[in-house]
Amino acid sequence: MAEAAWPDIAGRIRNGVHILPIRIYYEDTDAGGVVYHARYVAFCERARSDCLRLLGIHQSQLQGLHFVVRRMTCDYLKPARLDELLEVE
Repeated sequence: MAEAAWPDIAGRIRNGVHILPIRIYYEDTDAGGVVYHARYVAFCERARSDCLRLLGIHQSQLQGLHFVVRRMTCDYLKPARLDELLEVE
């Protein structure tokens, strides 16, 4: 299916901030329906990739260039739950 059929699939950039909606699926949660803490890192990685895509940078075309996470800080303010919609900025 053509990407043009889904114009917001990579999110959008608003006021210089990339915003990617993420739906919470069963696979993201533990037995209590709460998002497992490590899944947030995967959501951020997906948002990083889609932000680059919106900027016209396609990682599959970047031969020999790699992105490395040097440091990450996470503050878990409240749990996300099954079927909720999050916005990763």
